[in-house]
Amino acid sequence: MLKKGSGASIRKRGNNYEVQIAQQFRDMGWAGCVTSRAESRNTDAKKIDLCYSDPINVQCKCKNNYGNPLPVLEEMPKDNNYNIVITKVVNKGEFVSIAKDDFFALIKMLKLEGII
Repeated sequence: MLKKGSGASIRKRGNNYEVQIAQQFRDMGWAGCVTSRAESRNTDAKKIDLCYSDPINVQCKCKNNYGNPLPVLEEMPKDNNYNIVITKVVNKGEFVSIAKDDFFALIKMLKLEGII
């Protein structure tokens, strides 16, 4: 049986992780990146946790165990952005899940831009 308030603490942990990832995106050059909770209920309802992170749609997860990211990726919009799920597994590390075709498209873009 779950302790009272555990749902709130899990939600707070997830919200804090979204804020952390948004800050990391700002540090990498997405100056306006914020959480969709703060910016757009519509974007949040589309299973996107960050706004102004184009060309990437980001869903953040903070869990005790790594779960299958496929259901989350399937719920995300099918638009021109690349869908990724960033998962923090408590005491295990952080992982990024992305469809292989999207991953290779990002690599090709980096190559075309002369970055690699």
